[in-house]
Amino acid sequence: MKKNGFIILIVISNMFLETSTKAQGFTSRDNNQNTLHNVYFNYYQDFQNYATNKSSKYTGLYSKYVLIDSMPIYYPVTKKTEEYPSPCYQIMGDGTVKTGVSYHYSFLLQMFYKRLSCLKDGSRLDPDFMKYQAFDFFDSETTREAMELLELYDKKRITGDEFEELFQRAKALFRQEKYKQANAIFSFLATVDESYREAALNNVGLSFYNQKLYGKAIVYFEQAITLYPHGYLGYLNAGAARTHLPVDLGDHNTSIYYFKKAYELAPDNPYVITNYKNAIKQVFDGSGIEFQDGK
Repeated sequence: MKKNGFIILIVISNMFLETSTKAQGFTSRDNNQNTLHNVYFNYYQDFQNYATNKSSKYTGLYSKYVLIDSMPIYYPVTKKTEEYPSPCYQIMGDGTVKTGVSYHYSFLLQMFYKRLSCLKDGSRLDPDFMKYQAFDFFDSETTREAMELLELYDKKRITGDEFEELFQRAKALFRQEKYKQANAIFSFLATVDESYREAALNNVGLSFYNQKLYGKAIVYFEQAITLYPHGYLGYLNAGAARTHLPVDLGDHNTSIYYFKKAYELAPDNPYVITNYKNAIKQVFDGSGIEFQDGK
């Protein structure tokens, strides 16, 4: 990874940030533009239209940047082989038949859609997508700004050399607690440049963490862990968020497991050491055993 997250937990670097005029210009608008954008545009509906092969304003951008994945689902064979039409189902030879769920998702919109590949009766492919809002946490203002940046980039008006200026701009906005604007830039960078993706996911999660929206924050930290299992930041931040989330009766808070993993990946990082040590101490305090802090 070329870029590391600039925040560890809620500790923000005191490094002085130069925000260039050029970078600020990417998100500036004149009065006419502001008037134009007062008309609400439903980006999520537009994305759903694209996913269901309907008319969409941003079809070209979605086709270029939306990611598609699939997950197989296996059912016991209960009918004759010829009653499972191809390509909806595939007989596996072990007493099961395979179908699947297709996912269309975008880092930019922080959401994805899914559909069952075939109708339940196996007659044909399912034409309708089910909307799944696990990542649908941004409001229209954040999405609009991210889309405008994506349009600029797609028209070659944003170059690779300017990515770092935008990243610095997003960090400055974050420190000013202007999370909508910061997240728009983070989302744009995560969409077009993989080297910013891990940091962007963690920083978007931290924007929700700072607003005490811990359930939303953990989604981004968990996504960072999934995509970057060898990066310590996702584990460290997820551990912090988990300390604020309720646990089932009789269960232990899972934050210690995240802190332990972060420690395994970054044993010399002082923030990692402190959080892991505090998590262990809490476990000992709960058990009535005295914790000895060896030095």
